[in-house]
Amino acid sequence: MTLAAPAKTAEPLVLLVEDDQIMRLSLEDRLRFEGVNVACAETCSRARQLLDERYVDLVISDIRLPDGTGNELFELVSRRSPGLPMILMTAFGSIAEAVDLVKAGAVDYLTKPFRMDDFITLVRRTLCAHEGHLSAGPGELQTARFRAGAGALGASLAMRRIERLVSRVAPLDSSVLLTGESGVGKEVIADLIHHSSSRAGRPFVKVNCAAIPSTLVESELFGHEKGAFTGADRRRIGRFEQAQGGAIFLDEIAEMSPEVQVKLLRVLQERSLERIGSRESVLLNVRIIAATQVDLRTAIERGAFRADLFWRLNVIHMDIPPLRERREDIIFLAQQFVAAEAAALGRRLNGLSPDAEAYLLNHPFPGNVRELKNLIERAAALCDGSRIELHDLADLDDASAGVTRSATTLRDAVEEAEREVICNALHSCDWVIGRAAERLGISRKNLWEKMRRYGITNR
Repeated sequence: MTLAAPAKTAEPLVLLVEDDQIMRLSLEDRLRFEGVNVACAETCSRARQLLDERYVDLVISDIRLPDGTGNELFELVSRRSPGLPMILMTAFGSIAEAVDLVKAGAVDYLTKPFRMDDFITLVRRTLCAHEGHLSAGPGELQTARFRAGAGALGASLAMRRIERLVSRVAPLDSSVLLTGESGVGKEVIADLIHHSSSRAGRPFVKVNCAAIPSTLVESELFGHEKGAFTGADRRRIGRFEQAQGGAIFLDEIAEMSPEVQVKLLRVLQERSLERIGSRESVLLNVRIIAATQVDLRTAIERGAFRADLFWRLNVIHMDIPPLRERREDIIFLAQQFVAAEAAALGRRLNGLSPDAEAYLLNHPFPGNVRELKNLIERAAALCDGSRIELHDLADLDDASAGVTRSATTLRDAVEEAEREVICNALHSCDWVIGRAAERLGISRKNLWEKMRRYGITNR
């Protein structure tokens, strides 16, 4: 009797074959975080069983397994499911074998340890190229990958609501305004909106309005012709034209000067622009996603932001709450970051100790999710055990360790450790506030406030 072939599912399914538990869990967590369905196997025999039971769209496998090799699994996949793409993961010593398999028809290989972003990029590219998944266009695959309320952004009710709003907003072309404190994840949500939309296969251009000198903003956004001003020795295509057909993310929109606000408003109204030094209009097909940590209504009252531009941008508004107001997300996100760092470092990290979790839950996190990510990244790099302990988070050297042990309460320990971390960052950056703030994962404003609170001065 011939068994019927497994039925194809509506959403792509990735089969991950990896015998190292930490690596397997790390990759599985990241794939699920990205909205990809995953089935896992530790051995060739289990992979064979899953291939019999499930319709698989992509196989990702280590080249060395307890009961076989990547070559044997590749032959099995090629025989049972001709055309099924396969990505190999290999240690340095097995690169030659991986190259041979790529020549034989495997998609590509990654050498351990690899960057998680490189892994995800390769998976996305392979799924998009796999025949049969893009009959309705690349945006549909991206939308299917993200499921509203599935917990990709956090465990809290607030972030589940944001997810549901993203799923409703993504298919539209309406402008989106994201607000919230520095580090809450506005750029992550902007990415999610774009990559879940019908424009997902088109450019997504990001502009930090606060990072561009005021004299160059207009040229950076709208471009210029050769000879338009001193130093313009060639034509420049601006960010809006670079985003043609896709979307543009205007971060820190409140930092735009009044003069540039006027020109941006005209571009949004007319859906066209003129490069500096040109009279030719360029029609635009670009979605606008803007973000700010400033209360724009207050800025309007002060005359610092145009009301008409605000209403053009504020078609759909999402306010992202700070991490301190959704503490149920702290451990959820920390575990995601630990798994990602373990995979990036190629080492085993079995999460956080109870004391470390308590420390995080009581930490004020003025830098929000960005601060948490940086804290975990630093702790993962410094810890010498199988999991992240309290001293890995709170103590960066013997001095701070002594301070933390002498504290009488957890709040005291957190504050004293935070002061020491800030001092270390300032010293290592030669008291350059901007560099120290970037290293700490917080804004310059937050760093100044903490320095005043703890009485930190360069004396």
